[in-house]
Amino acid sequence: MSVSNVTKVSSKITSKNQVTIPKTVRDFLEAGSSDIIEWQIEPNGKVMVAKSKPDLWQIVDEQEKKFGNLSTTEVDWGKDVESEDFDQ
Repeated sequence: MSVSNVTKVSSKITSKNQVTIPKTVRDFLEAGSSDIIEWQIEPNGKVMVAKSKPDLWQIVDEQEKKFGNLSTTEVDWGKDVESEDFDQ
């Protein structure tokens, strides 16, 4: 039989039903202020918490904020110097 290391931490629910995720849990999940947390509730009453992986559209939104979107004007690099013909 294996022995697992269990760490217990607690949080208090505020009057606005908000909970601060303890630093120990944030560090373990490697979660930051803009990350999404998933809660999985099992029939036996256990609740599993995991850091959500971003879906495609979240990645697209992040890339758009960083690099712009498809409607961003292209940079004019000047006339092409290469020919469309390939060497044979």
